[in-house]
Amino acid sequence: MSQEDRRSAPRHQRGRFIPLQSEFDLQRGLFVLPTHKDDTARLIGSRCRECGDVAFPKRKLCPLCDSRERTEEVFIGEKGTLYAYTVLGPPESASDSSTLLGLVALPEGEELRVIAPIEGCDPDEAKTGMALELTVGRIDSDPHSGMDVIGYKYRPSGP
Repeated sequence: MSQEDRRSAPRHQRGRFIPLQSEFDLQRGLFVLPTHKDDTARLIGSRCRECGDVAFPKRKLCPLCDSRERTEEVFIGEKGTLYAYTVLGPPESASDSSTLLGLVALPEGEELRVIAPIEGCDPDEAKTGMALELTVGRIDSDPHSGMDVIGYKYRPSGP
């Protein structure tokens, strides 16, 4: 391919592909983004058609009854409760560089819990049992591309 042909060829035919977007999901298939102003983010889980157990992330095999290929995709996790948490960061005290990491109990399943960063909550004010709501946003940046990595996290919800 000549230099002129390379410049006029579609980007995917130039020998390398350069993403047009400035952000990407941590892992595809974990959550859906809001599609309009009144919509909310949701996690993508699975429900077993045999026993009714709900799992996250979605699975084809039920972890409870071992039923194969009898699960259906469900949206879960809009609301949750802080079951346990830890503060990641300098051990001296909670600071701006500290991250609150929580184990969030979800109402869709009896033993259903997810690990997620908790934003908008001072570590000194975190309490087990506090109400949380799901949000999606930047959790890191890719060191190679510089693009933002988008993931799910929780924040305190109103009373």
